[in-house]
Amino acid sequence: MSNLVPIIAVAVAYLALAGVSTSLAYAPTDAWTVWLASGLTLGLIVAQFHHRWMVPLAGAAIGAAVFALILPGSGVTDAAGYAAIEVIAAAAGAFAAMWLAAPPLRLESLRELGAFIVGTFAQAVVGAALAAAWNLASGGQEGIRTFNVWAIAAFVGAVLVAPLVMTWSGFRPKRSGGLTMPQFAAGTVGCLLFLGSLYVLFSGDTQQRFGGSVGIGLTYVPVLFMSIVALTWGARGASLAAFLGALIALFNTIRDSGPFAAVDAFVGEAELEVQVYVAIVALTGLLIAALAAREHKALLTARDWRTRFEGAIDAHRMLAYEWDPVGGSFAVTGDTAAHLGVPAAKLATLADWLSHVSPSERDATATAFGMRADGALGPALTYRMMRSDGTAITLTDEAQAIRDHDGTLYRVTGIVRIGDRG
Repeated sequence: MSNLVPIIAVAVAYLALAGVSTSLAYAPTDAWTVWLASGLTLGLIVAQFHHRWMVPLAGAAIGAAVFALILPGSGVTDAAGYAAIEVIAAAAGAFAAMWLAAPPLRLESLRELGAFIVGTFAQAVVGAALAAAWNLASGGQEGIRTFNVWAIAAFVGAVLVAPLVMTWSGFRPKRSGGLTMPQFAAGTVGCLLFLGSLYVLFSGDTQQRFGGSVGIGLTYVPVLFMSIVALTWGARGASLAAFLGALIALFNTIRDSGPFAAVDAFVGEAELEVQVYVAIVALTGLLIAALAAREHKALLTARDWRTRFEGAIDAHRMLAYEWDPVGGSFAVTGDTAAHLGVPAAKLATLADWLSHVSPSERDATATAFGMRADGALGPALTYRMMRSDGTAITLTDEAQAIRDHDGTLYRVTGIVRIGDRG
């Protein structure tokens, strides 16, 4: 009983997306330009319901059966067959995706994105193969055409809808930790430019508006704005913008508007061109978002590591440094202000560090560092450093060489133990 409400909700959502897909059907071949409902089931299984496949599959089966019964000339057998195809295809796609990446999939890594693409491809191919077999078994003569139309429409639909479900199903409003105001503002501008440029390109006669083949060339402009959305809003924003932009492009193309409307070497070519276009734009946005998410995670990991490292050395009254013998840079980690009376920003070079060493020990310490630059690290150094308040503090400096693959000295790292003042 607890599953009844979500099953009904899935069925209603399936019918709603099927209705939108119906409005996008192109009359010349009496086929679907894009089947948006296919992405709903796949997205729910691999993200929110990966432990309860029955909910999205049952909802999709009900929605598919009801939709088939609504179509003219369809009976109970057709409805049952169509529902079975949808369920089997969605299950195949979900299995393929989750076999490659552990659920839930949120499209936050290249592995998850790759698994999603494989899953959508598997869903489209399995569904198309079953639909073609059904056509031939029922006495039809259009098995190949059925396969092609079904596969393309299902794949494009899944690319547009499944990411929406996968990324937004885990969304929870929170007071902090989300987008900063500059990020949100930049993403908003990018999204408006993306949707606006698509509307300008696909509404009206492009050849008359821009002249010649200029309209086709301008189809690359929205991709630039999509990259801004993906970099600032991430996969959630990219999936939402791609879905809305695809509706603009598809609705106008089937009404003989936009840059692809004049492409008519064969019946339905304009629709095929726009199908490929919206899929590429959507996948480009998801790819950029995944790359940005990977970089963001790496930065967070590095920040966490630095926090733990600084906490550990501060607790044991230590400092750490990294010295570039060639460039001369000297980066110090730790609370130098508390231990040495000098902020780390003022210890940017070896000369800065040595300038605070006790004058009587400065030459010997500089010589020891020079030997380190030549690769002779030697034993730990002990020297005194003068604090800003005039007191001296004893330091014990142990260094380690970092070498390139060819043995060349790359960096010298050191741990400095803070002794007593004297």
